[in-house]
Amino acid sequence: MSKIKLLILLFSIFLNTSCSVKLQNVTDYNNKFSVNHLSGGQNAFIFRNIFIQQLIANNIYDANSELIITLSISNEEEYLSTSITKVATRKLNRLIINTEVFNLENKDCILFQENYSSEQSYLLSNSSANLSNIAAENDIFLINSENISLKIIDALLVKQDNFCEINE
Repeated sequence: MSKIKLLILLFSIFLNTSCSVKLQNVTDYNNKFSVNHLSGGQNAFIFRNIFIQQLIANNIYDANSELIITLSISNEEEYLSTSITKVATRKLNRLIINTEVFNLENKDCILFQENYSSEQSYLLSNSSANLSNIAAENDIFLINSENISLKIIDALLVKQDNFCEINE
């Protein structure tokens, strides 16, 4: 009986200490970014909102920052046949983001440039369930947007210096 009580006590101490650990934002990172130009229509507006929320969550967003992020968004769709009888068709949605970071004072000096892509596929429903296809496309776009925004933020956090990668 005492072993059980001891195990319960140890488990409760472990649970309390693990739940009380506070996640800290990056405090030693002094670069903050603002998002300036987007191309890509309505999807660009949605991606911009997701991306800014991720920047805020990581404490690296400042609307008045000298470091400007420009984003270019494109979508690609591809149909994939999954069976010999061609009963089912899969649709692949790919989101491609081109990213450039530059200093507002020196626009010829690109600090960071990278292309990101994320893709998801889904099974197409017949024409009577077209709303299901549209909902799947919207969900896939949101998932891809979150995945790419996290990749961009990880790359920005790794790049600590402000040296030019490309001089135009």
